[in-house]
Formats: sequence, structure tokens, C-alpha cells
Amino acid sequence: MYLSEFSIFLLVSLLWLCSGLCEITKFKMETRLDRYEKNGKKSFERLEDNKDTTFQSGGNFKHLEGFNDSGDHQISNLFKTIASKLNSDLKVSSYHNEFSRKIPIDPTKTISPDNINQHEIPKFRNIGAQKSLIEITGIKDSDRLSARGRDGLIGISKNKQMPFKLNLAVLVQDDPSQPGETYSNCPSQNESDVSACKKVEDIMPKLQKDCEKMGSHVMCPRTYRCISKYWLCDGDDDCGDYSDETHCGVRTNCTDDQFECLNGFCIPSTWQCDGENDCKDFSDEAHCNQTSCTDEHFTCLDGFCISLAFRCDGEPDCIDNSDEHKCAAVINSCPDGEFKCREGLGGSGGPSGHCVLNRFRCDGDNDCGDWSDEENCSRKPSLCTTNEYKCADGTCIPKRWKCDREQDCDGGEDENDCGAVNSSHSLSCGNDEFTCKNGRCILRTWLCDGYPDCTSGEDEVECHLQCDLGQFLCPTIQNETNHKICVHQKHICDGYRDCPSGEDELNCPKQQKCLDPMQCEQLCIKTSLGIDECACRLGYLMDQNRINCTDIDECQYLTSPVCSQKCRNTIGSFICSCETGYILRPDLRSCKALGGAMTLLVANRWDIRRVALSNNRYSAVVKGLHNAIALDFHYRKGLIFWSDVSTDIIKMVFINGTRVRDIIKWGLESPGGVAIDWIHDLLFWTDSGTRRVEVSNFQGNFRTVIASCDLDKPRAVVVHPGEALTFWSDWGPYPKIERAYMDGSERKIIISKGVTWPNGLAIDYPSRKIYWADAKQHAIEFSNLDGSDRNKILSTHLPHPFALTIFEDTMYWTDWNTKTVSAANKISGKEFRAVDEIFRFPMDIHAYHPARQPDYADRCPKDRRGLRGGCSHLCLPNKTSRRCSCPIGLSLKDDGKTCKKTGDKLILVARRKDIRLRQLKNNEEDPSNVDMIIPLDNLKHAVALDWSSDTDFIYWTDVERSTINKAHLNGSEQQRVVHSNLISPVGLALDWITDKLYWTDPSTNRIEVATTNGKLRTLLIWEKLYKPRDIVVSPIDGLMFWSDWGDEPMIERANMDGCERSIISSKKLVYPNGLAIDYDRSMLYFVDGGIHTLESMNFDGSNRKVILNGLGHPFGLDVSDGRVYWTDWDSKSVMSADKLSGKDLSVIIANSSDLMDVRVFHRNRRRVFNECDRHNGGCSHLCLLNPISYTCACAVGVHLKNDKRTCSEGPNKYIIFAHRIDIRQISLDFDHLIDVVLPLPPISNAVALDVDKKTGNIFWSDTIENVIMRSSPDGLNVHKIVGESLENPDGLIVDSIGRMIYWADAGRHTIEVASLDGRNRHIIAYKDLESPRGLALDYEIGLLFWTDWGHYRKIERSHLDGDERSRIVTANLGWPNGLSLDLKSKRIYWVDALLKSIDSCDYTGNQRKLILSSLHHPYALAVTEDSIFWTDWKSKALHMTDRRNISSRRDVMTNIEGLMDIKVIYQEQQNFENICGRDNGGCSHLCLRNPSGYSCKCPIGLRLLKNSTTQCQSLPDDFLLIALRSGIGMISLNSGDYMDVVLPINGVHGAVVLDYHYRKNMLFFADVNLDVIRRVNLLNLSESKVIISTDVLTPNGISIDWVADNVYWSDTDRKIIEVARLDGRSRKRLIQDDLGDPRSIIVYPKKGYLFWSDWNSPSKIERSYLDGSNRSVIVSSGIGFPTGLTIDFENRRLLWADALEDNIGQVDFNGRRRMTIVSYAPHPFGLTLFENSLYWTDWYNKSVYRSQRSPRNGYGNPLEVRDALNGALDIRAFSLSRQPNIVNFCSHDNGGCSHLCLHRGLDYVCACPDRIDPDDIECSLKPKFLVNERLENHQLAEYSDESPDDVTPPEHEENIKKNDVTDHSKNSDTQREFLVLVALGVVIIMVFIVILVIFMLAFNTKNKTTRSSRESSRSVLTFSNPNYNIDGTPMEPKTNIWKRFKYEKPHGIIILSENVHHG
Repeated sequence: MYLSEFSIFLLVSLLWLCSGLCEITKFKMETRLDRYEKNGKKSFERLEDNKDTTFQSGGNFKHLEGFNDSGDHQISNLFKTIASKLNSDLKVSSYHNEFSRKIPIDPTKTISPDNINQHEIPKFRNIGAQKSLIEITGIKDSDRLSARGRDGLIGISKNKQMPFKLNLAVLVQDDPSQPGETYSNCPSQNESDVSACKKVEDIMPKLQKDCEKMGSHVMCPRTYRCISKYWLCDGDDDCGDYSDETHCGVRTNCTDDQFECLNGFCIPSTWQCDGENDCKDFSDEAHCNQTSCTDEHFTCLDGFCISLAFRCDGEPDCIDNSDEHKCAAVINSCPDGEFKCREGLGGSGGPSGHCVLNRFRCDGDNDCGDWSDEENCSRKPSLCTTNEYKCADGTCIPKRWKCDREQDCDGGEDENDCGAVNSSHSLSCGNDEFTCKNGRCILRTWLCDGYPDCTSGEDEVECHLQCDLGQFLCPTIQNETNHKICVHQKHICDGYRDCPSGEDELNCPKQQKCLDPMQCEQLCIKTSLGIDECACRLGYLMDQNRINCTDIDECQYLTSPVCSQKCRNTIGSFICSCETGYILRPDLRSCKALGGAMTLLVANRWDIRRVALSNNRYSAVVKGLHNAIALDFHYRKGLIFWSDVSTDIIKMVFINGTRVRDIIKWGLESPGGVAIDWIHDLLFWTDSGTRRVEVSNFQGNFRTVIASCDLDKPRAVVVHPGEALTFWSDWGPYPKIERAYMDGSERKIIISKGVTWPNGLAIDYPSRKIYWADAKQHAIEFSNLDGSDRNKILSTHLPHPFALTIFEDTMYWTDWNTKTVSAANKISGKEFRAVDEIFRFPMDIHAYHPARQPDYADRCPKDRRGLRGGCSHLCLPNKTSRRCSCPIGLSLKDDGKTCKKTGDKLILVARRKDIRLRQLKNNEEDPSNVDMIIPLDNLKHAVALDWSSDTDFIYWTDVERSTINKAHLNGSEQQRVVHSNLISPVGLALDWITDKLYWTDPSTNRIEVATTNGKLRTLLIWEKLYKPRDIVVSPIDGLMFWSDWGDEPMIERANMDGCERSIISSKKLVYPNGLAIDYDRSMLYFVDGGIHTLESMNFDGSNRKVILNGLGHPFGLDVSDGRVYWTDWDSKSVMSADKLSGKDLSVIIANSSDLMDVRVFHRNRRRVFNECDRHNGGCSHLCLLNPISYTCACAVGVHLKNDKRTCSEGPNKYIIFAHRIDIRQISLDFDHLIDVVLPLPPISNAVALDVDKKTGNIFWSDTIENVIMRSSPDGLNVHKIVGESLENPDGLIVDSIGRMIYWADAGRHTIEVASLDGRNRHIIAYKDLESPRGLALDYEIGLLFWTDWGHYRKIERSHLDGDERSRIVTANLGWPNGLSLDLKSKRIYWVDALLKSIDSCDYTGNQRKLILSSLHHPYALAVTEDSIFWTDWKSKALHMTDRRNISSRRDVMTNIEGLMDIKVIYQEQQNFENICGRDNGGCSHLCLRNPSGYSCKCPIGLRLLKNSTTQCQSLPDDFLLIALRSGIGMISLNSGDYMDVVLPINGVHGAVVLDYHYRKNMLFFADVNLDVIRRVNLLNLSESKVIISTDVLTPNGISIDWVADNVYWSDTDRKIIEVARLDGRSRKRLIQDDLGDPRSIIVYPKKGYLFWSDWNSPSKIERSYLDGSNRSVIVSSGIGFPTGLTIDFENRRLLWADALEDNIGQVDFNGRRRMTIVSYAPHPFGLTLFENSLYWTDWYNKSVYRSQRSPRNGYGNPLEVRDALNGALDIRAFSLSRQPNIVNFCSHDNGGCSHLCLHRGLDYVCACPDRIDPDDIECSLKPKFLVNERLENHQLAEYSDESPDDVTPPEHEENIKKNDVTDHSKNSDTQREFLVLVALGVVIIMVFIVILVIFMLAFNTKNKTTRSSRESSRSVLTFSNPNYNIDGTPMEPKTNIWKRFKYEKPHGIIILSENVHHG
């Protein structure tokens, strides 16, 4: 091969550049480090001064002594080499420049163990161990305090001799806590500087010789430290990699299941690459396979790994936002007008949640299922006390924190508007605080603790410092760092100054042999003054007698404990051991937890993450949360619990993220802490809103309070199951940390001083210590479990610590300010590092590991019944054993284990958001000190209460939900009793004798009564009511009382049937609120919030007496036994007093806002016999008591018959009108007109309505829900009649005779008709319609009328079947709205909102007459024989007038907004019969009236059969099938109107993709909500079957092989493509390798091709045979998100829509001839072809587009043919042309295959399913018979470039060879004859052509004509373009006669092909 000159030039330049850079690097390194050469020489000089010291050692240390003595180089070269390895700027404080014995390392550029092989490690976002200046200056004392041990392992007995050591200047960093100290030879480090490497190799022998020439020192092999031989095997890490502590004694080789560290340690192989430095030299964490992210992670562009669930979730998780790049909008967004939920478990809207309509946002309902639709709505009110400051986000902080120079609010507003406070005046610190020079306040307990907390260290000045035994304290006078420095024994007089001024190296003695007179126990020395004295070895202290030595108990070291967990002191040493579940590491000091690598669980507010420490990768356990604050876990059960303070719910999820469920969702206000007792299966939590610590079981159904008094802001909570203790922090005005046993007993404060904002709590179970983080003091401290022995660990790097956890020797914590998870040593606070910075809002944190939850004794073992501790409800451990506990309101029976089912005496309190109960003690009036929230759902604003002791039910009103409800005392059986015709039910009373509910409603000014089930109801009092408030009843006396807040406040009385009404008190009243009856004394009590009194009086109003004066704002009231109870809004409390004197005042509940009603539940209500007890008094409806007897009552508007017992079925004549959110009825049978809201289901916007006079059913249209509904008047039978393909149904009319419903749709511009059940929809009119609204019909003459208030206003009519349409009024129209008919006079009446009039004309539009004018804004009207009724928007009223006297107008209803349609109904016998008769007129579908009779009509898209006037098609000939999410839509392609209809298929939830089988009339679709694939019979839509339901996650593509009868589908989440038979049997995996994100899929049975798109980056389109073989990529570049794959059979092209690029492209089957055919197609999803038109869906706008192809110009501009669908995803054209009759191998008896027949183009294969049904036949890969494999020309490639590279599979080649051998003899003669005939034919044809050419030339010579030179290029074929037109569309290939024949070998017949041109 030859190189060009240019290539040679580039190569030479590159070599020159590399050489130059190497020299520059070398020069810079040498220059940079010259200044360190002098320091190195001085160190060696100091070494020479101490040569005369002798050493004694033992053990095998040849690995430390194996260096050869050679070479004589300068030490500076070694400095340069090492520095080049560090590759870091060398910066250090002046202190270290002067005294440090190591090369100082820049703390901001720490060498991490990951740097060992940077080229193998991806870029994880991780900050290594960073140290502050304070930590660096503290390194010395931590090094010197390193303890010793392991006498049993060390092979010498004198390891603590020689207290005086020499020292060689160590050349590199010596802090064992700092990673990155390990250095080795150049090859292992991949050094690029060969010369520098050689210098290291050359200097080592000389350096080793200098170190060891005295015989007392040895050099570390990898860190190059020179250490004393006496430091070998002493338990201290002197080399920095523990190499001086290995191979002690007899060397033992590592076993096969162990890993040998570089330092010689042996560790289990499972400890490798677990993120922990078990070798102590990081060699077990080197060379880990961290080069790429796992399959569960997504790789960011910067190399960082995030959870795959975070990909395309709409939230950037990568720093570079690459996780949100190239995301399909169809996944991340919702269609226009919809809101995307944030649920973490997926939905139809994509991974992050499904879509709900925008109107459901902030409506107070949990429409998303996770409350995300209620997020970021108006903030819920937050009340702060007078001693608190309220932050902008509602958080309350102590007011003393305002302007204290520290940001306590998230937004920092607590430090705003401080004036001159911060500048001119210093804030005064508290009595327990010390003021630093800069004004900072620190706790006095921090003074002289050895840690400088003030910036200048003044808190550590003039301190009495003390070191541990055996350590030397550097004099504080010379201590420049203002904190104590302790020097270990072994480093005193070692030749190196450890004290700042070198006091440890002054007056050093020399060891000498002991003289005989000397009596020294161990060593003899001569002091610097020449005096002989005694000395001790390491580990001993000199006794006071100065002769003997005393052992040091190293286990008592506090500053740096020698053992990680357990320590046992020995003579001269110590032994470390571990707790159960841990194992001692090879260093014999630290303990490692058994059970694999630890991961961190972190609540990140919006998600819960699991973070691995080995690589900082994290995965999402659950996403889409609101405000997850606290969490904990149960390891053995695999459960995670967390609290959400936005939704105020505690939830649970499995560790794999499945089965999320609510545990506690009632009675929570701000659950800030969660703790799990993993032994007794208990859940503990704190709530700063309710100010409680509570406990429950894991189901949440048994729950009790363990602490509630003296709590202000409880935050964190932890438990110790082994000690049965619960700890919690309280950061209220009196911050503290408390503890109690788990049953709440022996509660006490353990920490109260020196804590301000104690956030995080954690227990170190092995050491039995409790840790806490204080966000205000910026510190982490610990103490014993009783609060003693308190120590501060860390007070730096803590801007705002929130939560912490302990694991092994490390503490981990989250910080709000830095948004990080950090770590440090749990004892010393050293080794600080940021573990992870990938969080937005890190909250709670826990170490997830089995050792974190050790085993303890179970104090509540299960009995034979499975009950814990034998308790019926809760078993709570305590100090001695356990205690059975009951939920609040229940009490224990005498057995001490079983709880009573219900309480005997309870106090019930209604608060705005909950209802609480509290038990009243037996024989005492003082209640218990805790209350329980009754678990009730959907409570918005409870006001009034009552109860029934017979059923143990409570009843309450909710004024925001406008309901009256009931539930059992335990919260079960909750249901609505009354929910219609209510607005603000504020008063409620129960008649416990006849089971009736009485209530007041000041918004409707009514008093009503109903049965306790709400089924029967009537109106009692409605006149002269102003603002009725509370109500009470006395069924014993038959009386009821109520208060009224009107302009003239009063208290009234009436019988319980509403009769004999009277005012009993009207003076000296302002706000008469609560009423209560003293049944013992027949007295009425009431409270007045205006005059602040509690009073009583007789039932007739006499003997009025003030019981209490000067109350705040009393509201609720009740009387029980001898006491009265009331709620007070001002004092926020529930009070009690003596009912007679008002004395003995007591507080029941304090500091509780939003208090409403109060009731005392007991079982002593009196019962008396009454007439209503027997057969309801004979009443058909309601039996109401009165003082004498009873009265029967009927529903409003219904007459009581003459027998005074029975009610009529309903009103005979009534008005019914739509009021947007409800439908109301006014009976015209009475003189008084009272409207009644019908008990119908919730309505959004009822616009039009009508009544079926035959059944009484009500029909209405809702233009927000876009539905037409039907219901019985009682609301019990409700049905959706039309729920699809509606846009704005403004008008509606019911044909009660013809049994049809007509409606006008202003959005679709149609008038339609259907049967009364909604079936058989038919278009009456759609052309030239704009905004149709009013509808009316006359069945007698068969006419339909409607108004159109569009641009061209008009009133039209047609026959009821839609024929003979005509305009009857076109002039003088403004906004023609409502329409009504006078059937007798045959006249039309309508209202005009623009002209403000009511007009009339006859049916032809003539004889027009103005009826009324000068109206406000009339909308709808109804005409009767006598009256005209109309609704008016502006007057907000329902008006009427007499037809005979138009001026006599009056208002039926006033001051009511939202009045819409109105009808007047007469329940009279109809005069006409249905002309269609019983057999529907013989029509197969619709029989519609017309003036001459009737006609048969077909549903949308269908036509009458040929030669038939009654029978319709079953299906259109050609139509579009559309996946609508919630249904399947159909649009006929034959009718031309493109009207859509939704097929009535039940149970469709998430239809995204679909396909069909034409011959079998089967529809197949995938439901991604249910994760199933269904099959539906299109001829019988009720025949539906789920064919695939298991092992399917997200089926995003489906395609039918209509020849072989197979179904193919892709599964995005399982990354697989599968195939099965049409019934789901014989399922087989086809393709599963190298599939990233498979989506759309399409098959071409004729070619045997399978195509699919893959959205994995980079996106691509692939092709294979139908068996998955011969796989190839055909499109791989310039493509975004290909979807909607479809095939153009005629032109042999594959088409797709690009959801990212918003276009449509095509390519041939081999990936060639690619072109964009539609340049702009926004939001495409599905794509299909029909004839010359291309159809696709716009998923965002929910519409269907069409582009038509012209022969010359290709595809034209898109045209929207249908919009406003419910959804628009996949689309298919159902037509024979799309599934032509194709014959291939598999079309004949399944190719002889037993199960699957898979076509492969030129042959086929039989395949077996992955799992064979035992009941199925045996599967065979060999066909029973062989289908003919000799293919005709039509089955070969039509042109060469369409054929794949390997056209003929190997199997087919073998078959061809066999056939050739077999048929050779048969065909030889035939071939010979054939050749002769062909030759003869060619000769004849050539002669004929010559003659023809001669003739044409002769003719043209005679008749020359001039032709235009501008002929169409389309008719010209050239060599450059022989087969294609100018636009790239292939011309129709010429069909040869022999291509029309196909040979079927099995049948031996010749078949004429029917569809030659369809591919």
C-alpha cells in the first residue's frame, strides 16, 4: 500500500508533536519540584543523628527487605517522579511547610483509589475524600493515636519494646485515612514518562540502602516510607497500606476463595469491588469492571450512570440533560387539554404517569391516583404560633432565628429586612451559648472540646486539655492551632517533631543496659541530664514508684478508639472483636458487616433512590412522589415505608418498586419521621402538625398514640427493638431529644441542653449509641442511649444537615444546602467526603443492609391464633416484656389482651379535615389525654355531627362536598347518605327512634328530613328561613329546634313533621351556634358566638339562664350526664364544665384549630314506643313523629293520596331544567313552586336535556365530559348513552314514540340520531352546518326542526329520517338558541339571545310573529298550552308568562346562575303509536319516521345492501381502524364524510397499537394499561378474548400475518419480539438480542419479511425473515423515533412516520432509495395506506390526516379529515387491498407444521413454542408433508436490488440440489424440445420486427409532423432511469402472461392469481 505525501506529512507531524510534549512535561516536573530537594536532604541529615539506636524485631519481613543496594542518585529525582504520579499542584499551609514530614497534597485534589486505572472507570459524579485545613492539621494526632493489638497472631512477643524510635523523612503522604497512597512500579501505573520511571528504579536501591544501613529501619515497598523495624506487626498502619502489618509470624497463602491484597492481606473474594477498602490499600477496589453502565442504567453523555427509569421522564437527571434528549413527545407529554400525572409506576401516558383532563387539576380529588393533579395548587394554610416566624413556603421557625445571620428558611427570607441589626449591632447569644469574635453563637458545651468551632479558634483557648493515657500533650502555650495535639508513645523522641515547636523531641534520653543495682521492671535509660532512670515499653505507663510499669487499657481510648466495635484489654495489648453479623477485617481492628455490599436509601422528595457506594450508581425504587421526607425499611420483608408531607400519607412499597399502597392516610398533618421495628413489625412516626408520636401495624388498621403531651415539633424518630426503646427529636420552642419504651411508658428527656434544631436521629446498634444532627448548630453529636457521655463529632461541612445513618465505622448524612450525601468517621469526624451529589432535595437516608437490622429477641411472639403476644390489636414491647394496646376509643377487657369492639363513652369532635374521638374514663368526667382520628376518606370540611349507639355509626355533614355521610366508628363502611340538592348542610340531628336525619341548609334556606340511608326524603320547612344553623331533635317529645343567623337571629321550634312552628327566643342573640338538649331535665342549651355566652332555657323559651359568660367564640355544643361540652374557635380548644353552675371548667383538647361540632357518644339514649315503629305507621314513604302521634310525608312535589298514607308515583306535570352542575325539577301540581335537585351522578356541565315520557328516564348532554347520559329520576339506574365522538352536544330531543334520541353537535357540525340505548348512530345532517343548537320534533307529521347560530343563522327542518332538508327561517335572526313546538297549532317558537326576543312562525316559516322582546339574554324555552317558560343567563332566572296575557310575566326562580335547557313534561297518554311497530319496520338497524311512513337507515359508515331497502352491511367495505386509548374508532372510507364512530367494545383501557385479519374479520390490539393483547370479532363485538396476558409488559407493536395466521408483537420493556398463533397459543420468542427499545412492527407475508423500529439510541429500522433469521439494519441514520411502519405493496416500499422529526419517509426493502414523502407531519404516531392516499394520526391534537398521491407530484399537502377524537394512536386501513390473497408455503394447511409455520421468502420453517401445553399435541420441527419449494417467477425478487445479500438460505440450496438430481432425467427431453421451440419463435419474431420497422420508416417519410419538444418526461424511459418516474415512484411493471399463474403442488392444480399487482 502506498501512502500519499499528505499522509506522510501528518504522521511525521504527529510524532514530532508527541515528542515535544513529552519533553515539555519532563521539564515542567523537574522545575516544579526542585524546591523540595532541600527539605529531603535535611530529613536524611536528621536521620544520621540517631544512628546509635539498636532494634529488636521478629517475624518474616523479607518482602520489606528485598531491595538491592545499587545506584547513587539525587533524592530530588524521586520527588519529581512521585509528584508526576500525583499530578497535582502542591499547596499546603505554612504549618505543614515547616513541620510536615510528607509531601503535602492539595486537599482539593485528593487522589482517590479509582485513579489506579482511570482508563477503565466511567465518569461517575463523585467527589473524593476532601479535607479542610482543620482536618489536615489534625492528621498528626490521629496518626499518633493509632492503636495496636493482635498479640495472638504476631509471631513475636516483644512487640511493645523500644519506646524511643528514630524517624526517616517519609517521602509521600502518610495519612492512612487518605485514599490514593498506593504506588507501584511504572508498568502497573501505566507511566508515560519512561525516563522518569527509570529514575525511580535507579534511586530505589540507594534510598533503601540509606534507610536500612543502620539496621534499625526498613523501607515500605509500595509507599517508600522508611519505618522502624520495631513498628512492624505492632498493629499500627505505619506504611500507609498496612504492608508492615502483614505476613506476621508464619506466612499463610490465600485460599482459592480469597483475594490477596497487594499488601499481603487475604480477604474473601466476595469483598472485591464492593466499594469498601477492605484491603486497606484499595487493591480490592482496583481493576473493577466499571467501564460501562449496567442494563438497569442509562449512560449520560458525560459517562455518568442513572436509573433507566429516569430516561425520558420529563426531568433532567444527567448534568448535561442527555437523559431528556431525543425523547418522543408521545411518551413525555399529554395531548392538548390534558395534564400528565407524576405517578412512579407508569401509565398510558408513559413511564411517568397517565393523562387526565385539565379541568381535574386542583379540584381536590385524587384523579391521578397519586395526588399529583393536586400538587402546586393553592398552598394549604399553615398556622404559626406567636413565637414563630412563618417562611414563604409555610414553614414555621422560632422567631428568635429571625435575623440571626443564618438562613433558616429555604428562601432565606428570615434574614431579609433586618435593618441595621446585622451591621451595627451584634446579636446577643443565649445563656447556654458562647459568642465568637465574628458574632457566631456556639454552644458552651463545645468549649475546649478539642475542635475549633469559632473561625479564630477562640473557643479552644485557655483550656485544660488532657490526652489519653500514654500520650504526650503538646504545650498549649506554643500550640498555634488552638486545639490539643496528642503525640503517641511511639513517636516521642523518634527524630521527628510532632508538636508545633518540637517539644516531643526535646531532652530525649538514651536507652542503656540496666546495671545490677537497678531495679527497673522493663527498661533503663539515661536522661539528657545524665541521670539513670527506668522506662517502660509501648503499652505501659511508669508507676508512681518510678520503677514498675502499669498496663495501659487501650480500650478506654476515646479520641480514636482502637477497635471498631468490641475491645478486650490484655496485658500490654488488646484484642478486637465484632458483634453478631460482622466479621473482623484482616487489620484485626475494624469490623465488616456480613451480607454483601451496603447501599444507601435516600428520599429525594420526588423519588426514593438506592445508591451504590462502589460506583455511585443509583436506581429509582419509586418515582413521581410529591414530597417524600422520611423513610425506613424492613430488610427481611423487602419493604420500604415513607411519609409524604404534601399528601400527608405514609406509604409502603416493595424494594423492587412494586405494589405501592397507602398505610396511614387519615389524621396526618405533617408526618416528618418514620421508623420501623423490624422485630415486632411496628411502624412508628412523628407528626409535627398533630404533635404526636404514633405507632401502628403494617396494615395501618391498628394504631395508637405513644406520646402527645409536651410535644411541639416532633421530627425524627428511631427505634431500638432490642431495648424496646423509641427515640424522637423535637425542634419546637423547647428543643429536646426524648425516649420512651415502645408502649409509651417511662418517657424521659435525654438531651435538652445544647440542641436547637435536632433533625436527624440514628442509632449505632453495635456500640449502643444514639447520634443526632443539629441543623441550627451545624453539628453532629452522639451519646449513650440514656443521654450520658455526650460527644461532638463534627461541626464543619454541615450547612444544614437533615438526616443521618450509621454503618460500620462511617456516618452518612444528607444536607439541604449542599444537596449532597456526605460521610465521615463516626467517632472522630475525620475522613470527610461527599459521597454523592446527584440529588435535588435529599431528605431522609438509611443504610440498606441486613446488618443494619440485627436480630433481637421477639417480645411479642405469635400465639396459636397468630396474634402477636396474644393481643387482639397491638402488642407493644416495654421494659420488662410487652403490653397489649388498643386503638383510641377502645379499652382492654379484664384479660389484658382483648380490646372491646367499641367504646362505651366517647367524645366526638369534628374538625375541618378530620373527625376525632377520645375516650372518656369510666366514672370520671375527665377524658383520656389522647384522641384518635377516625380513618375517613375524602373529608373536606366536616361541620355537624351525630351518632347512633345501636349501629355504632357516626353521621356528619361536609359543606365543601355538599354531602351528608355516615361511617362506622372505626372508619369502615363509609358512604354518602345524601349528596344531591345540598349546598351547605351545617346542622344535623339524628332521630334515633325512627332512624331519620334532620338537617339545615342556609344556602337553600331549607330544613329537610330523610331516612338514614338517604333513599326517602322530604322538605319540612322552607318559608321564612334566613340562615338556619344548628338543629337538634327530641324524638321522645316529637319536637325539633333550630337556630337562625338571619338579620333577626332567633331560635325556633316545630314538631318533627314541620308543623306548629314557633319562635322560642329572639332577644339578645347574635350568632346562636350550637344547640343541645338535656333530655334528663327537658332543657335546651345553646351557645352564642356573638355575645360569648353559654345559656339554657325550657323547651318553650322560658327560664332562660346564662351558664357561662366571657367565652371566646363557642361553636359546637353537647350535654351529657352532668356536664356540658363545647368547642371554641378563639381558644382552639374543646372545653367542659358543670351543666348547672358552669364551674369545674376543664380543657378536653387544646391547641387544635378548625374545631366544629362536638358530641358525646354513650349507650344510654332513651327509647320509647311510637306508632312509626310498627310497619312505618302504614306510610308508603316517611313516617314523621309529632308530640301527639305521627304524620306520613311524601317527596317534594309529590301528592299524598286521599288515604293520607300513600304517595303518588311522581308529579303529573313538572318543569325540568339543566343547571350545569345539576338537573332540577319543579312540580306544577302545587301552587308553591319549589325546585328539587334530582339525585343524579356528578355532572360537569349539563346543557341540553329531555325526558322519555314513556319511562320517565332523563337524558342530558354534558359539554365538558362530552357525553350523553340517561338516568332514572331516582338516580339509581345511570347509563352513558353516547360517550365517544362527541365534541359539543348543545341540543337534545327525545322521540318518546319512535324510541329515538336526536342531538345537535356544534363541534362536529352534525345532527345525529340513535336508538335510546345509544346504538346505531346515524348522521341526519352535516353539510352546511356550523353551530346547530335547539332541536324540536313533531312525530305526528314526521318533522325535525333545528336552529343554527353560526355565521349564516338559520332555522331548518327535515324529515325525521334526514330527508327533504330545507331552510324555513333565514332573515332577522341573531343568536337563535332554544326551540319549542306548539303541536296543536303547528307553530315553532324560538328565543334569540342577540335580538333579546321570543318569536314564532308556522312549520313552513311563514306567519312569523314577535311574542316577547326586550329580554336580557334568553337561552332556552318551553311552550305549553297555557304558558311559555324560558331561562335567561343575565337575569339569572327562570321566567314564565301566560300565552293569553303576555304581559303577565312572573319569576319562577331567581338568583340562580347557569340556567340552560328547559322542558315542561306532562305525564299523559300518548295519542300516537310507533309506526315502525314491534319488528322495527323490518329494518336491520334504524327505523325512522317520515311524513309518508318510515324509512330504514344504517349506522355511520354502513350502507344498505344492494337491492335491499331494509338490511345494512355488517361492516363497511373499506374503513380505518384507530386506537383511541380508551376505545377503538372506525372511519368509513366509502361514505366520503369521514365521520368516526367508536366501536362498542367493553374493557378497553389503553389501546395503543392494533391490526386486523381481513378474512376472519378479527381485530387485534394491545392494551398497555392492562398489559394484554386482545382479539375481537368485528362481526360480533361482544365476542372478545384476551390471547396474551402473561409475560407481557409494554406491547408497543403488533402485526398480523394473514397468510400463516400468526400474530407478531414487540415488547418494549422486555426488549423482545414474539410470535404466536391467532388464539395466543404456540407462543415463541423470535428476537431478543441487541434490542434496545422495539416499537412499531409490520410483516409482509409474501416476501416473508418482518420489519420493526428500535428507538434505542441511535434509532434504527431493522428487517428479518418471519422466523427472525437473516436480520439486518435497513435504516440507521437521520432518523428520530420511527413509528407507524406500513408497506406500500405496489411500489415495494417501507413507510414510517418519525415522531421526533415530524415527517414521513420511505425506503425500499433493502434500505435504498430513501426519501421523505411528507416533509411536515406534526406529532405522527400511526400510519397506513389505502389506494392512493396516506393516512396518519396526530396523537397530540387527536386527529387524522390524509395526503393523496398524484402520479406526477407525489404526495400532496396534508388535509385534516377528522379531529377531536378521544385519542389518536395507531391506525390501520381495513381493506382487501391491504391484505390481498397471497399464496405461500404456510397458506396450505399451515405448511404441514404442527404449531408455527414461518415463511422465509424462498422457503419456510416449522417452529415450536417456547412452552408447550401439556394438553397440546407433540411439536415437530419437520412438516408432516413438504409443500412445493420450487417457486415461480412472481415469488422471486422483482428486481435485483431488492433481493437481500443472501437470497437463498442454505437449507433452500440443499433442497434445490435434491430436486435437480431427482428431476434431471424427467426434464432433459422437455428442455431439449423447449429450446428448439424457443429458437424457432425467436426467428419468427425477428422477421416480423424487421418487416414492421421497414413499414414504419416508409410511413414516417411520407407523413412528417412536428412534435413539441416539451413532452412530459414521464413518458420517456432512459438508461439512467429505466423503471422510475421523475418523482421517484416506480412505474407499473409490465405483467407477463406466465406471471399470472401459480402452481399448487399439493393439489396439482393451476390457479389464476387474482392480485398480481399488489406485491
